[in-house]
Amino acid sequence: MQTNSLASFDSTALGQYIAQRELDVYGQSVADVFGYHALQLGWPGYDLLGQSRIPYKHYLQPTQHGKRTSLICESEFLPFSENTIDLICLPHVLEQCLQPQQTLRELLRVLVPEGTLVLTGVSPVSLLGLRARGGQFRLAGQFQRLFTAWRIRDWLSVLGFEVVNSSYLMHALPVNDNRWLARQSWLEKWGPRSCGMTGGIYFVVAKKRIFNVRVIRPDWKKAPLSQALHVRKTRSRIQKQLKCADDDTSMDRNIR
Repeated sequence: MQTNSLASFDSTALGQYIAQRELDVYGQSVADVFGYHALQLGWPGYDLLGQSRIPYKHYLQPTQHGKRTSLICESEFLPFSENTIDLICLPHVLEQCLQPQQTLRELLRVLVPEGTLVLTGVSPVSLLGLRARGGQFRLAGQFQRLFTAWRIRDWLSVLGFEVVNSSYLMHALPVNDNRWLARQSWLEKWGPRSCGMTGGIYFVVAKKRIFNVRVIRPDWKKAPLSQALHVRKTRSRIQKQLKCADDDTSMDRNIR
């Protein structure tokens, strides 16, 4: 990640417009997640965990940036034990790291069962994605590669995540002017009806699912047939069979 380009883009009208849209959805998503430890990776200029009720909040950055940074490391190698984090916010990190799949594996490792992952990214098939790849607003220097929301959801499902919510943000035209962005408020209301075709930012909420597997072993001591199918001989029936056997032997003696 290039800190200078990130700071310059956040100071533009378009950068602030995008950040406000993402802050709203992050605040709504993290407010209902409970636990002990929450983690935010990247985007040091904004506090995505501000609305979270989790008491212990950690802010991880690749470089020292601001007072909010509590840990400095790469997203591919997190300094946490397994099953320790309840909530992770991942704003535009997969686009900036060299090994996005390794980052997702690390997130799966440190998340507790039923832990929540919230992430956002730039859609490459949108106008905002085209401008980002074109180098405008000093945005292209931050991204190694842009991924579609479909690919991100596919990676999450393969690793063991369950996508519980997926939507698109930033339906307005990506112009760097406050007045023109304000005039496009009707596009933000109409955009969700377009099935993501006009959304420049995808928003995904996923949970780590752990399915318990029970090994069914055969019970060799148990009879293969049901007890109702067994032929039971009562005591009176057995006595009758013994009496008949005695009569047969007496008849054989008389014949001889």
